[in-house]
Parts: sequence; C-alpha cells; structure tokens
Amino acid sequence: MAQSYEQLFQQPQSRLLSITLTVLREPARLRATTKLKTPDAIHAATALVAGCALIVTNDAGFRNLPGLPVAILSDLVSP
Repeated sequence: MAQSYEQLFQQPQSRLLSITLTVLREPARLRATTKLKTPDAIHAATALVAGCALIVTNDAGFRNLPGLPVAILSDLVSP
C-alpha cells in the first residue's frame, strides 16, 4: 500500500502542498461550523485553500461544504 501511495504522489496531476498558517486556521473554523472531524476538516481546508478542482471521498459529510466540489465514490461506482 505504501508503494501505491508513493506512485500516486509522483503523478503529474498530484501535488504536495506546504502547511501554511492559513491551512492550519481553516480546519478549526470548519470544526466549529460543521460536523467534520478534525482529519476531515484538515483535508477539506487544504482543498479549499489550494483551490482544488475536486475532492474525491467516500464521506458524504463533505457535500455540505460550500465552495468544495466533491465526488462521492459510492455514487460513482455501482456494485
């Protein structure tokens, strides 16, 4: 699994972002105003601050965040 993640992060469409003060403050705001748990708030805040075109998740709680385009995996994949 670790090797798969390494390969994912080496793809041209992937980029790693530095942690900034803005990225650190935004999750606290999201935690205070939504039902997101801290790890999810960190992911959402990073995506919002970076202006991500899409966040892919299987957590429907991300749907309630304005300004964050979300694709829910279970909606896209049929059993």
